[in-house]
Amino acid sequence: MGNVKSFSSLSSESSMDRSRVGWWAYVLALGVVLGFVVYSFVGTFVLGVFAYYAARPLYGRISRVTDSDGVAAGATVLGFVLPVVLLLLYTGVHVATSLQTSLGSLPEPIRMLIQRFTGIQSLSGAQWQSLSNLVSNPPRSFSMDQQTVQTILQQGTAVLGTAVNVLLHLVLALAMAFYLLRDDDRIVGWFHDNVASKESTTGQYMAAVDTDLESLYFGNVLFVVVMAVIAATVYSGTNMLAPQGLSIPIPLVLAVLTGVSSLIPLVVSKVVYIPIAGYLALSSIQTPGNQLAFVGGFLAVCLVVLDLAPQGIIQPYITGRKLHPGLLLFAYILGPIVWGWYGFFLLPLIVVLVIEVVRVTFTDLVHGDTLTPHVDAARSLGTTEPAAFSEEEDAGDSTAGDDESAADEDDGPSDGGRGSNSPGDA
Repeated sequence: MGNVKSFSSLSSESSMDRSRVGWWAYVLALGVVLGFVVYSFVGTFVLGVFAYYAARPLYGRISRVTDSDGVAAGATVLGFVLPVVLLLLYTGVHVATSLQTSLGSLPEPIRMLIQRFTGIQSLSGAQWQSLSNLVSNPPRSFSMDQQTVQTILQQGTAVLGTAVNVLLHLVLALAMAFYLLRDDDRIVGWFHDNVASKESTTGQYMAAVDTDLESLYFGNVLFVVVMAVIAATVYSGTNMLAPQGLSIPIPLVLAVLTGVSSLIPLVVSKVVYIPIAGYLALSSIQTPGNQLAFVGGFLAVCLVVLDLAPQGIIQPYITGRKLHPGLLLFAYILGPIVWGWYGFFLLPLIVVLVIEVVRVTFTDLVHGDTLTPHVDAARSLGTTEPAAFSEEEDAGDSTAGDDESAADEDDGPSDGGRGSNSPGDA
């Protein structure tokens, strides 16, 4: 009978093991499918993540005055995220149409770099002209005669397809941001209950990444808005004071570009205002009076207001503790070159993931120590430290005197090694 029971027990355990293996295989297969979907729509995914983190602080303020998470999320997406995205799209179309008209006169390496960065090679010159007319003067485009409209439609089939594709991805990204804003508390609760507790190493790592991304993306959006407003004031004021025949074209579009370019550390807005100054210098030479002094004044104002002041005063005040500027410099420049437009959002996200791995887990992994939620390296890089670490630091400060007294009384060796850290869950 004992042998029969043992055989039955072994058979039951074997059946259970096969069941678990089958379920794990099924879960892994679903994970592969989900990964393929995310890979296929990676631009939409990272745009949705960016919109969520950029809007989350504002959502928190709105949710305080309403009991409905859905209403707060909808108001945040429609009142903040959508206008910002539409403004960036509008500016992007203007820039792309301008680049399209000048690509033929640029050297081949620069032309290939611009095409890789912007993707404007997907449409012909006539199609870009149709799109430019539609964006620049929508009322005139809709009031054209039938023959003109038919011609534009024949030329702009690809434009319409591209516009529908962009609209689809935009709607999906905004929907993703909406549901993340509305349900993030439930997602976090499920994660802590079923995957990793809040005090575990994994939980603290995810919390650090979460806070870093919010600080990075929200601080960036706020900085872009502030810099765009300042640049618009500078450019509009320049046009008001400029001599006859000397003015900045499309100042509002260039102001938005200045705001966006201000995100790139060290480069900031130089990539916009220096070409503008060069354009004004060429125009001043061709106009009577040779107004180079005015151009020099414009350049000096831009250097102080759009370059030195943002780096020294505005950006630290808005973003607080920020990630390493050198890492962000490579992220913002190399990301679009490697992946296209969405690399501007994707590579900074990857940089944050790597930084927090280095700070929280890498040292433990290298030394073979027990994984803990402590920050072991690169303390100055991240925006925040894991909550468990901060709490233990506070507790340690409050009991430091007692510990020192106890150590003096025992007169024994103090353990200053890493092994004194309380281990967290892997």
